[in-house]
Amino acid sequence: MDEPSVVTGKSVSNEEAEQVNFRKMPSRPRSRMTSMRGGDDFGSTMFIDFDELLGSLQPEQKDQGERLRRNLLFFFMDPIKKWTVRRQFPFKLALQILKIVFVTIQLVLFAEMRITHVDFLGDTVTVMRHKFLKDWDDGRDTVVYPPDSGRYSVYKSADLIENFAFIVTSYYSIREESFASFSYDTTLHHKFGEEYNPVIWDHDFDRIPPMKLCINRIASVVVRNSTYEFDISEVYECHKLNFTKAEVANISSNAMVLQDILAVRNITFKHEDALIISKATVHFNLRTIHFSPVSTDQTPECYRIEVKVAFDNSRHTGQVFIDLNAVISYEKLCNGRILKGGSVSAYSFVIGLLDIVVLLMCLSSLILCCRALIKAHLLKIKTLEFFDNYLSLNLSVSDQLSFLNIWYVMILVNDVFIIIGTVCKFTIEFKDFDNDLFTTTGILLGTGALLVYIGLLRYLRFFNQYNILILTIKKSLPNMLRFMVCAIVLYAGFLVAGWVIIGPYSIKFRTLAQSSEALFSLLNGDDMFATFYTINDSNTTIKVFGTIYIYIFVSLFIYVVLSLFIAIIMDAYEVVKDRYQQGLVIERSILREFVNSLEVPSLSDPEARAQFAQSQLLRLGRGPFA
Repeated sequence: MDEPSVVTGKSVSNEEAEQVNFRKMPSRPRSRMTSMRGGDDFGSTMFIDFDELLGSLQPEQKDQGERLRRNLLFFFMDPIKKWTVRRQFPFKLALQILKIVFVTIQLVLFAEMRITHVDFLGDTVTVMRHKFLKDWDDGRDTVVYPPDSGRYSVYKSADLIENFAFIVTSYYSIREESFASFSYDTTLHHKFGEEYNPVIWDHDFDRIPPMKLCINRIASVVVRNSTYEFDISEVYECHKLNFTKAEVANISSNAMVLQDILAVRNITFKHEDALIISKATVHFNLRTIHFSPVSTDQTPECYRIEVKVAFDNSRHTGQVFIDLNAVISYEKLCNGRILKGGSVSAYSFVIGLLDIVVLLMCLSSLILCCRALIKAHLLKIKTLEFFDNYLSLNLSVSDQLSFLNIWYVMILVNDVFIIIGTVCKFTIEFKDFDNDLFTTTGILLGTGALLVYIGLLRYLRFFNQYNILILTIKKSLPNMLRFMVCAIVLYAGFLVAGWVIIGPYSIKFRTLAQSSEALFSLLNGDDMFATFYTINDSNTTIKVFGTIYIYIFVSLFIYVVLSLFIAIIMDAYEVVKDRYQQGLVIERSILREFVNSLEVPSLSDPEARAQFAQSQLLRLGRGPFA
């Protein structure tokens, strides 16, 4: 906890003390113990004169103490002062600057590739809906909130059969009616011992893969003496729909023929089946070749499209929802043939080279940060041993934590993220277009890049005028967290109440997640009228309650909670600003007093700078940790 200063009555944290860079050293008493208002780290109100205390030690112990003090002073210096003292080039700083440039370029190029890939997947699903859903229009392809129309559904048995027949005829005519490279999911066939392109012609109708129909239903419903007897055991059964060429022709000319064709296969969709069938799903697979000359990567790619058209009757209300989903996966073989798109393009070569450079940079950064963290830990151990063995003093937890550089930990984490993301990106570039892999790579690279940019704030801390954001957040963070605990409890109460009471009557509160999104939008003053308007007025009590509920929530959270939250931040900002105007006061602790007891030599004096040479400091370990 920060302690009050003698001069200003304000405290300064360890982080703020580092900003002084030990340029202004407070005058010290020359007695061994001097009474002064200070920190609790001492166990009393006495500060220690370390010059006199070191002078009382044996020569060898004194030399070790002087080396430790110089080592600690050098350890807490910023990269610019370290370069000034030892002419040691700030490799980590330069590497972080170069890394952020190359990582940004890598992320931009990956984002373009991923957007192109996602657009292709979305366009393909849109084509599937227009091809296989009867009367699907362009208005349903646009995401509009609130939606202009209801869910795609049918209400009569005849409409259900007609939509099913439309799927069947569209499937068997996909090659003739599509202005695209769709084909059936077949394997390579041989004719007279030679390979040939497996195109499905009229005489090859039997080679078209059959569709599959899976039905979720209950076991049975029996009416006896005006009483319904339900056996609600769940039954899941699938049927292969091996239609003949004549059957497909009949279905194309008259959709209702499908009902008789299915009845032969013991599949019925009559009105008496409404209570039995919960869901029917049509499964079939297609293949397509994606090739875009306008894309940076012009290599043709083969994809397998797993289409599922679901007729959802789970509510048994007479409204059957129809939904089409397609899972698109990359295939190395297109119906048994390996695609060849020419040699590796110059663009692909540049992308691969960039990935290798980023990988090497992140590995170097990871090694340097691990080395710095290990050296800091070794220095902490040496410091604790010296204070315990020779000075009979114990360092506080705060002093011990000052050896752990959180910025290095964050750099280490973002390096790990970027390394894993780059390796995943390598596999994608070698044509493993797995959607989950795309998502994982995007999250890893995006999070890694975010942490890289945040890590640059560490170097802005060394300039007082640019450090105010970090210090304000650090100062206000404890109070903000305490305040948010209370605010979250209040928010959770409104969330649950809104979901339970208003949820059945408003599309904005239909689920717990949607309720939270709606309340957060209201908290920011967004879409207020739409929230009032979307509450169904069929129930007057709910309509009145919902209106009052929104009024109270908006008034409480916008005018009270947010105002108090901003006031906490502004209060911290004013405190930080006053400290800059009055001058920072170094936090008092044993470790700080020990470091500050060393007079900082003139950095322009070569002899003074020689005191910080590696040979004049402690030997922390062997090899790179010396």
